[in-house]
Order: sequence, then C-alpha cells, then structure tokens
Amino acid sequence: ETIQADSGSIKWPEHANIAYFKQDNMAEFKENISAFDWMMQWKKPEDDEQAVRSVMGRLLFSKEDSKKKLNVLSGGEKGRMMFGKIMLQKPNILFMDEPTNHLDMESIESLNLALENYEGTLIFVSHDRQFVSSIATRVLELQEGQYIDHRGTYEELLAKQGV
Repeated sequence: ETIQADSGSIKWPEHANIAYFKQDNMAEFKENISAFDWMMQWKKPEDDEQAVRSVMGRLLFSKEDSKKKLNVLSGGEKGRMMFGKIMLQKPNILFMDEPTNHLDMESIESLNLALENYEGTLIFVSHDRQFVSSIATRVLELQEGQYIDHRGTYEELLAKQGV
C-alpha cells in the first residue's frame, strides 16, 4: 500500500523499502487460512518456512497458535501478525499508526525492544506516552496546520515545556 501526500510531493530514496502498520488492520485478515499460511505469503524469496516460524516465535506465537484460523485471532494477535509481516518485509522506512493498540504488556515490551534495535527510519503516531517516551528521539508537534520540530526525546520536550 502506498502512502500518498495530501499536498506537495514525497521523494523517497532510491532503495526505500517502506512498510506501514495501520491502526485498523482487520481488512488484512479476511482469508480463511491459518496464521502460518497467512504469514508465509509475506516471506521474501530467500526466506524458508523456518524463517517464518522464527518470526512467529519471536512474536510469541506457539506452534499451536500458528495453526489457528485468521477469523479466531484476537485483536492483539492480529496486531502481532502485522508486525510479523513487517519483519518479513525487512523495511528501511517504517510508518506506524497507534502500534500499541490491542497489545498486552508483554507484546508492547517486545515491540519496544525490537524498535530500539531497528536500524531504519521510524515514523509513528501514538497516544501511549510510555511507548513514545521509550522510542521517540525526535517529536513533530502539529498545531493549527503547522508543525514544530523538537529534536530530542519526548522527556526532553516535556522538561522544556515545564511539564
């Protein structure tokens, strides 16, 4: 899926590999297949079944969980599946819209750890203050159609504002 600009244009680097985590990802799970089969469709040609199983394991899916049909997965499981899809895509630019919605604490901690080690560009929107505090190294604040670029962490921004 391509992200379109509301106005102006976006010029991506030549080797940009972009992934997007949508806030509402339910449309992704309409097929009547297993979680494992769904994940297999996103693997790169160089990935084998074991690579897909490894990604699912890192996302806390057991072997039994991987056999579940998509229609019985919880919102949190579907969110984790979307992260698996992204991991298999190996993007160097990642957009995320409210990535912690529907995730339990253990999943959020795993996501934090993965993103702390992510070497690409990460752009996200979140109302989860703890998540923002643990990940953000630059904050774009939107006000009345304009933006303010705060270079530094969310905690540094709050301290500057006296909060």
